[in-house]
Parts: sequence; structure tokens; C-alpha cells
Amino acid sequence: MLDFNQSAEASDPGPCGNFSAQYICMCDFHNLPFREDVAWDVDTIYLSHDTKELSLLDFDHLEGRDLVPIISALCYNAWFTKFKASNVKLASEALEQVLQMMKRSVSLEELYLDNTGIKWEFAHKLAMTLIANPNSPLNSLDLSNNLIEDKGVGQLCGPLGKLHKGLSHLNLARTGITAKGVNTLAHALSLNRSMPSNLLYLNLSDNAFKDDINNLYNYLAQPNSLVHLDLSGTECALETVFGALLRGCTQKLEHLNLSRNVYSTKKSKEVLVPPSFKTFFSSTVALRHLNMSNVRMPMEALKAMLLGLACNEILTDVWLDLSCNDLKTQGALVLESCLPGIRCLHSLDISENNFDQDLANIVAAVGKNPSIKRLSIGRNFANMKTKHVTRIMEAVVQLIQEKDSALESLSVADSKLRGELCLVINALGSNQCLTSIDITGNYMGLNGAKTLAKALQINSKLKSILWDRNSTPAQGFQDIAYALEKNFTLKYMPCPVVDITLAMKIAPERTETAWKKVGILFNYRAVRNGAEAIWRLPRLGKV
Repeated sequence: MLDFNQSAEASDPGPCGNFSAQYICMCDFHNLPFREDVAWDVDTIYLSHDTKELSLLDFDHLEGRDLVPIISALCYNAWFTKFKASNVKLASEALEQVLQMMKRSVSLEELYLDNTGIKWEFAHKLAMTLIANPNSPLNSLDLSNNLIEDKGVGQLCGPLGKLHKGLSHLNLARTGITAKGVNTLAHALSLNRSMPSNLLYLNLSDNAFKDDINNLYNYLAQPNSLVHLDLSGTECALETVFGALLRGCTQKLEHLNLSRNVYSTKKSKEVLVPPSFKTFFSSTVALRHLNMSNVRMPMEALKAMLLGLACNEILTDVWLDLSCNDLKTQGALVLESCLPGIRCLHSLDISENNFDQDLANIVAAVGKNPSIKRLSIGRNFANMKTKHVTRIMEAVVQLIQEKDSALESLSVADSKLRGELCLVINALGSNQCLTSIDITGNYMGLNGAKTLAKALQINSKLKSILWDRNSTPAQGFQDIAYALEKNFTLKYMPCPVVDITLAMKIAPERTETAWKKVGILFNYRAVRNGAEAIWRLPRLGKV
């Protein structure tokens, strides 16, 4: 079989490394029927996109046993460098061929088996396979959403510690590993001399580590090249994590997700913020995305973090998520005083924090910071008095109507504002800053739809709007459709599925007619923009 493959490639190499010929051989070898659609997809679609990734999702219409020769064909294929079986439940026969593929292949660099139903026994066999193939160029491994547990991770640690180039991508999220497993893993990563310089992506989220993970902290504390680190939902203590991050992760780390953790595991009511907490934020030079949602951060820690960011003169365009932290009035005061001075902040999410009327002061503080382009304040209005809601909406209106306002995106999603939202929508008519707004889940009804329609007729800045779950009736969709005839800048407005479904039950013909009109208008714009782009291309070549 190998001789046939080599002779075929030498005489007339077919598309994608002669995959079809290899696939035919494997169908014969496994005594399974040859599927012409499989060969056509690879020879035509894959080749046209010049893709090096073979994804089993492209063949999920086949029975499980029909996947066997597809996987087997990769054993001797030098074209594909990435194998992806994400969200495909693999039978034992298919898993066996995955092992054979990894044992023989000298070209596969990326292996994605997330949510495929594998257990720790497969992880053990995969470890043996990697040991048997010292020439494997594997650099990316994703086993997330599989219950491989500590036993499986422990088996993998041996070959991972010996990979001659290490890994660049490792995802073990939601795999049932504990502190024992992650300590073993971190020790293996530390033993591999290539890992600190090559490992860029590490995701260990949604595994219950708690605070006994010293080996992981030791790995993070040594100089490394991590760009993306996800420890969300691992029950680790933030006050300890940042001590390690300060020592090893200030130079290249761009994406840090620590959401759904705790600040401290200590039972003492006295909150002590270690100096490393603030120092990390003042000294990190590459951070772009910081997710600190749902960590119930003490006010002292919140202030230290914000002041650290304010002191950082190198960072730019930081996305900060502080949602679901129950910050309330005390947190609002901290944000109000610190936000104007954080010039590295690009996006701020403070949704669901029970701010009450204090949210108006935060909105005003955002207006004093010209670097903040995106703001999310939704889910803060439950049980709030109407007069306080009105005050906050007026603050938002003032923010987006200021001549020098820098805000480009606003979200008040899932706030159930009803008629109060009309204050903001009405201001969109003359707005010259916002390009995107999310008003989903506010139940503004027909009056809100009419107000939005009027605003869209004269607005020339908005490019994107999300507005589902607003109890919009058929008449509201008709008003929006009419308004879009006079609006030439809006480019993205996803179908409000929930509202369309409800309106169709009451007035199906009117609703369908209105939404068809919306679709026609957007299709016309797409065609027109495409034609303009085609017209511009030859002119650009003459410049």
C-alpha cells in the first residue's frame, strides 16, 4: 500500500497530496464502500481553498464506520497538517485509526479531538502512539470537553515532556482534571526545554483545581511565551495567580481569562491585596483582553487593578470584562473615580453589577475618557425605580450626543427597559459617534419600534444593530422596513428570530412581507457594494 502511494505520487500526484487514491486504497483495505462525494469534496472544495485542514464535520452525514477510511488515508498523506474531529462522536474503530494516523504520520501538526467522547483509556493509547512516533511534528493538541481525568493527563505527560519542539497550543478545558493532574502536567511542561519558548496557548478552564497548584504557578512564574491563558472556572485564588503572572507573563500575554474564580480562599474578612496584583497591571506590555467577570472582587482589589492599568503607559486597546461582580454602590464609586484616568482602556463591560442609580455617574466618567470606544451596561436595571432609570438613560443620551464623544459601540442588552429605552433610541437620529448598538431584550414594543424607525431614517452613522426580544409586532417590522429605504449606512441587522416568530403567529402575511422587504434592501446593498468593489479594483491597479 505504501509502495503504491509513493509510486502514484511520483508519477502523477493528485489533488491534496493524492488523497483520493489513498482513500480508495483504504476503502479496499477496510472492506468499506468508496464514497464518491468524499473524494469530490477533497479534490474540489478542499483544493479550491488550498486548505491543509481535514475536518470530519464536512462528512458528518456519513455513518461512523464510513469515517474509518477517511482517517486512515491520512496515515500516508503529506498534504494535510491539521486533523479536526471537533463535536463528532467517534466510534472505537474510528478512534483506532486516529491512533494509527498519529503513529505513522510525519506531517500532522495539529490534532483537535474536542468533544468526541474519548476517555482516559484513549489518552493512554495516544501517549503510547506519540512515543512510538519520534518524528511526529505535533504542535497543537485539543482534548477539551472529554472526561480524560487525571489518569489520562498523567499518561500524556511523558510524551509531552519529550516533544522535541514542544507544543504551541494545548487545550484541556473541561476534562475533569484536578490539582493533582494539573501539577503533573505543569511539571512535564517545565521539563520540556522547548515549552517556555513555544507554548503560546494554554486553556485549562472549567477544571476544579482550587488552590493547590504550585507546579502550575511555578511554570507561569518562569519566563514564557504564553499569549493566551484561560484559567476560568478553576477555583484558583486570584491573589496567588498574579504573583506568578508578574514574574513570567508580563511580556507576551495578550488574552487572560480568570472569570468565575475567587479572589482569595482564605476565610479571613480582612482583605489584603498583595503588591504583585497592582504591579502586574502596571507592568504588563501586551495585554489586550482581560476577563475578570464573576469573581466577586473586593473593592480594594478592584481599585488596585484599575490604578495599575492607569499607571501603564505602554498598553493600548484593552478589553476589560467586569460583568457579574455585584459591585453595587462601592464598586461604582471606585469606577467613577478611576475610569477617567485609564487611557489604555478600549472596551468596558460592567453588565449585571447591581449599580442602581450610581450607574449614571459611571456613564459620565466614561465620557471623560476618550480612549473608551465600547461600553456594555446591560442587566443593571432590575427592580430599579423609574426615576433612577430615567436619570441613567439621560446620562447615556448626553454621552452619545457630545460633539467629541469617542464611544462607538453601546450595549444595554437584556435590561427590560421597555419605554425608557426610547430616550436613547430617539437620540440615535442625530448621533454622530455610535456605529453599533445592542438593544436586545428590552421589550420596547410597537412604540419602541416606531421610535427606532424614525431614528434610522435620519441616522447616517450606525452600521450594526441588534434588537431581538423587544416584543415587536408586524406593524413595527413594517415601520422598520420603510425606514431602511431611507437609510444607506446600516450594514448588519441580524434577523430578530424571537420577535419574528411571535409576530408570524398573529399577522403572518404582514410580518413576512415586511421582513422580505428588509432582506431585499440588504441584498441590494450587498450587490451594490460588491459592484463598487469590482469597479474599484482595476482603478487601484493604475494608481
